[in-house]
Amino acid sequence: MKNIFSKVSLLVLFSCLLTSNVSFHNEEFVKPVKQVLNAKKDKSNELVIYNCADYIDESLIEEFENEYNCKVHYYTYDTNETMYNQFTLQPLGTYDLICTSDYMIQKMVREGYVEPLDIATEVPNYDEYAATEVRNKLKSMKADVDHDGVKEASLDNYAAGYMWGTLGIIYDANCSDTIREDVKSWDVFWDSNYKNLISIKNSMRDTFVVGLMHAYKNLAHKEDLTDNEVKFLEAVERAKTDDLTQTIQNVFDLVINEEDYAPIIDVVKNEIISLKQNIFGFEVDSGKNDIITGKIKMNLAWSGDAVYSIDQAIDYRSSGEYNTELEYYVPEEGGNVWYDGWFLPKESNRRLATAFIDFLSRPENAARNMDYIGYTSFISGADVFDQVVYKYGVPEYDEEATYFGPYFDEDSEEMVDGSIVSYNGKYYLCIAEDSEDSITGILPTDTSVWREYTDELELEDSYDLGYIFGDYMEGRTTSFYPYSERMNQLLTQYPDAETLKRCAVMNDFETVNEKVVIMWGQIRAYTSMTVYYVILATFAGAVLVFLVIKIIVNYNSVRSRRKRANK
Repeated sequence: MKNIFSKVSLLVLFSCLLTSNVSFHNEEFVKPVKQVLNAKKDKSNELVIYNCADYIDESLIEEFENEYNCKVHYYTYDTNETMYNQFTLQPLGTYDLICTSDYMIQKMVREGYVEPLDIATEVPNYDEYAATEVRNKLKSMKADVDHDGVKEASLDNYAAGYMWGTLGIIYDANCSDTIREDVKSWDVFWDSNYKNLISIKNSMRDTFVVGLMHAYKNLAHKEDLTDNEVKFLEAVERAKTDDLTQTIQNVFDLVINEEDYAPIIDVVKNEIISLKQNIFGFEVDSGKNDIITGKIKMNLAWSGDAVYSIDQAIDYRSSGEYNTELEYYVPEEGGNVWYDGWFLPKESNRRLATAFIDFLSRPENAARNMDYIGYTSFISGADVFDQVVYKYGVPEYDEEATYFGPYFDEDSEEMVDGSIVSYNGKYYLCIAEDSEDSITGILPTDTSVWREYTDELELEDSYDLGYIFGDYMEGRTTSFYPYSERMNQLLTQYPDAETLKRCAVMNDFETVNEKVVIMWGQIRAYTSMTVYYVILATFAGAVLVFLVIKIIVNYNSVRSRRKRANK
């Protein structure tokens, strides 16, 4: 039976690969590429950008065009793999600037598709304002560019970070009395109490993390281990160090660094297959809305999507449309911290490509972009900090900061309160009449532009974002008092140090990637045979009952005929 299953799985996977390749050649997909190629003919003042869908405030593109007197051709893709396949189908020079995820940049640097970047001179705004803490994570990712088996090239020399975040669990806190405790472990996805209430990302890499970390925690307590499970645990023991972050990173890299990677893949595959029996289904983008409406109660989520869902749920709850109370958590076993970045492919329009990265790296533009997307920018600076604080809480008054009075928000078509600050143990509301004339350096004791705020404020203790903004605030405080209702959302967008300690980067699977793809195909094709066995047993039982009844009827019929004959 296992042999038949393997053949069927491979056949299904092969069919899927054939189908996906065909889709790259339909007219609807190729049409934008033809436009790109036409646009690239001897047009040095034009820029072709390839980015993930819904991943930029497009008004910034128009402003860039006006400032640099150029034309931007902007195209989008749905997954990193789609981008890679599309890129490799085109001649070099088709695209000038591409945004993609850390592991894909790593892969494309290794394969020689990416131009090095002189960060300090070509993108000085990024060099100045990229948050040191997150930029160091990108620096730590390396690629083997000369194929000697040594990863010597830092991604920081090839890419500029764009957005970053974590992978964790978003859940409805109203689902059960124990859910806040349950989500502290990836075990919750296997918990039968939540059967059919969970959706998982239809993403090989993200779901691989879940299976890997579940095995990392639980196999040590399991009896009757298989040979592959024993080998997996031996590999985990070799990965352990005194540093938690490094241990989790080493566990993440097992499938790459272990010479015998087969046991790791086999264990993770079995973990995900068992998980599959407990979930509502796989999803790509629908989960962030399904969790809001209550269709599901738990979702494997990227932190940026979680920020969006939590934000929407707060609005819906206040209007009475839905009553979901959404929160986000990265389980204690550890999780994934990810990064998206911009890179220049070979033969790109270097002048405009680097200018565009630098333009997006201005703190005022990064703040606007982050507000539009909902994800967390690589860029620090006062403009970004002010936006974060305004959304999530109340700052301590700072004479260097800018404050504003009430204004009408055209998007929500509602009046928005002015800035609220804490000053000498009291709260003050800015009441400046003209919000366009921002208030700077006027103490809250000046009643012409401030009034004491006497309404009740539910605030948490001071939260310090110094690890992100400390180097960029020019003496301003990086602490503020978050709104209680927004505290979890704040921690989702800007996780604390303890959360980051248990997060590691998922590197490119490199030469093992093909094996993991096959594993994922087997998982997606796998169907539990239990239901078929039940149906078969039921059918066999019905046939048996039918035959027994038929025999009894025939026997009685024969006896009746004999009795009549004897008479």
